Amino acid sequence: MASYEVKNIGIKSLIKGLPIVFVILGALIGLFTFFIFPTEIASNLTFGAKFLSWAIFVVLYAVLMALGIVIVAALYNWISKKMGGISIDIEEVQE
Repeated sequence: MASYEVKNIGIKSLIKGLPIVFVILGALIGLFTFFIFPTEIASNLTFGAKFLSWAIFVVLYAVLMALGIVIVAALYNWISKKMGGISIDIEEVQE
């Protein structure tokens, strides 16, 4: 069994992939929030207003979630320099 320690999380790699994931997630959540099971306020909106609200939600969700993950990764990198990283035990499996 090999033991590894995560000392650093690459911020650039997070910035490359996470926004795409959060746009997809935000689009799905927005569809449910504004179209499939609308809230009381969203149910009173016209289709154009719902679509605009959905688009704004997707953009804000992706930006804020990606920013939050980047901040958490930066904090982890800062703390892991002082206290050490997460230790992971990895075992090779034979098929």
